[in-house]
Amino acid sequence: MILAFVVAAAAVEPVIEELADGAVDWTNLRLVVHGVGGGSTGAMANLEAAEGDARAELEPRVLALARAVRVDRARLAGELLDAADAVADRLESNLSTWEVFEARYLASGRVELDAALSLQTWLRPALVTFAHTPERPARPGGASGLVVDARGLDVRCALAPELFDETGAHLYGIGDMTAYQASQHGPVVYVRDPADPAAARRAGELPVHVRALRVQDGTDLVLGAEAASAVRAAGEAGDLLLHGKVVVVVGGS
Repeated sequence: MILAFVVAAAAVEPVIEELADGAVDWTNLRLVVHGVGGGSTGAMANLEAAEGDARAELEPRVLALARAVRVDRARLAGELLDAADAVADRLESNLSTWEVFEARYLASGRVELDAALSLQTWLRPALVTFAHTPERPARPGGASGLVVDARGLDVRCALAPELFDETGAHLYGIGDMTAYQASQHGPVVYVRDPADPAAARRAGELPVHVRALRVQDGTDLVLGAEAASAVRAAGEAGDLLLHGKVVVVVGGS
């Protein structure tokens, strides 16, 4: 049910990771959670109470499912919440920013609510601590972004994956972004089709296109020598990596 509502909201099918009573929409970077209330009396008279029950159900579900969001190859978001530090405190506070975006009031007295938590809004306090590049004035020129074709590979989506070359040398990750850019968006967005408007919004009209060779540690991508050279050259010619103008295409073949 969650999948149907998320897909209906976009012209191109987003990348969805289904969870119990919810899903992670990796294209729009949001956690979608489903809550239900009422329906025991088969009457419409107490819809307000039924909606209250559904909202009460949503809060613990948001917390439980948020903990399962994959941050990178080694961590789930629950580990960030358990860190007992200032960042964890802010993450816990940000969990309350979820909002109901669809409500269905059924003749049985049942109320179904779909709520969404923006992963960027929620995890911003952590994302800015992962970014290590000093701020600098934007450089003009260069490619508008980077599109990495990983279709046909068994990729597990994560908020902060990394790109490597075949020797294991780092090519790109959230550490290459500035704290300000990381506060605005994560290092990648996932799409199923390079023609998805979400890809154009992130990578621009003239991106560099490369093909991933294989997956490493479930979430990270390894590029062949030619693709790695193209990424390095693009990063040297402009600020597309600094600004996280990166799209990963997954699914299919």
